[in-house]
Order: sequence, then C-alpha cells, then structure tokens
Amino acid sequence: MYFCHRIIYHIKMKKDDTYNFVNANMKLADAVAHHNNLITLFPRLGISLGFGEKTIRQVCEENGISTPLFLLVCNVYAKKEYTPDIETLTSCPIIDIVNYLKASHQDYLDYNFPHIEAHLSRIMQDWAPKYKTLITNFYSQYKQEVMQHFKHEEDVVFPYIRQLSENGSKNRSRGTNFDKQHSDIEDKLQDFTNLLMKYIPDDNRQRDLINMLVDIFMLAEDIENHTIMEDKILIPYIKHLESHVS
Repeated sequence: MYFCHRIIYHIKMKKDDTYNFVNANMKLADAVAHHNNLITLFPRLGISLGFGEKTIRQVCEENGISTPLFLLVCNVYAKKEYTPDIETLTSCPIIDIVNYLKASHQDYLDYNFPHIEAHLSRIMQDWAPKYKTLITNFYSQYKQEVMQHFKHEEDVVFPYIRQLSENGSKNRSRGTNFDKQHSDIEDKLQDFTNLLMKYIPDDNRQRDLINMLVDIFMLAEDIENHTIMEDKILIPYIKHLESHVS
C-alpha cells in the first residue's frame, strides 16, 4: 500500500510541476524525500529529526521558526529557478533572512570546512611534499576567499540591513553587489576539484578521495544555493526597502 502511494505521489508531481514547490501544508518528511538537500538546513534552523507526520507549518511552530523564512529557503534549495515575488519576500522579516545566512556561515566554518580538512589530512599523509603543498595552498586560498566574503557580509552588508530595517536610513556607498565575489568563489572551488581529480597521486586511498569529492560537490551546491539566497532574496529585499526610504 505504501509503495502504491509513493508511485501515485510521483505521478502527481510529474503532472503538476508546481507541486515541487515546498508549501506549509506539506509533510516535512515528504518535502525532504523529494528534495534531499533540504536536510542540510536542519542544523542551521534548529530542527531535529524525528518529526513524524508533521507538516512544515507544525514543525516550524513547535521549533519557534518563522514559517515564511523556512519556505523561502526551502524553495530556493528545491528549485534553483525559483524567484519569489515581493509579497512573498516581505512576508518574512529581512532580519530573519540575515540570521539564517549568519547561521549558514557558522555551519560552513564549524562543520563543512573542518570535515573536508580532516579528509584531506587523512588522504595526504603519505603524499610527496610537492603534492601536499600544492593541494594545501590551493585549498587555503579558496577557504580564505570564502571567509573574506562572509566577513564582508557580516561587517558591512548585515549591519547596513539592520540600519535600513530598524532606522529607515540608508547609505548606498556601503554596497550590496556580490556578483564578483560569488564568481571568484565558485571558480576557485571548481579549480580545486579539477586539481584533485586530474593530478593527485594514484595510491590506495581512491575510495577516500571519492568520498571527499562527494562532500566537496555537496558543499559547492550548498554554497551555490547560499549565493541564490543572496541574489534572489536578500538583494531584491534590500532594494525594496531602499525604495521606501526617502
């Protein structure tokens, strides 16, 4: 019976592609089943597994999470072409979006990067110094660029948003253009994965290397979604707020 239910569910989704968009009345388990990358959001939002048959709205209410925020983030992760209208954007306080982005920064720094670094350390332990130096330096440069991007957001962009939302004042000189930074970060990560795939020594740690590359590809997708959050949600929201300030 369950198997038949899942088949019907898949057919329904294919017939009506809009069903792919996450909504508050969907069961959270169903949303994750069809958009697996949503599970990476849970630590950033304080959601624990074990939510049973509860809907997204129920889980958000029980965990003190803004439902509009959760839906905004989930829909970006579910469909990259998703572009919310201004009514959808403003249904969620911009400070909630800022707090989510800050939590994602911390997640990258506390978990994602240390996880990849542990992989690298284990894989490279018997490599020749020239390979270790090459990979280590390249990774360090990439991480530094990401951290500089985060620092710019937290030191410049986020305080500007708070000023804009709380005091109704703006200072356009502070800037919110992330395009160049995003491009540099994505290109650097692509170069790093190409380097690992093409030029690392052939040894008996191939399975470990493949596992690490999978983690890096997942990180790349997550950072891409982080970029989309900024480009399609944060920046339009800022421009909307600025347009209403004299």
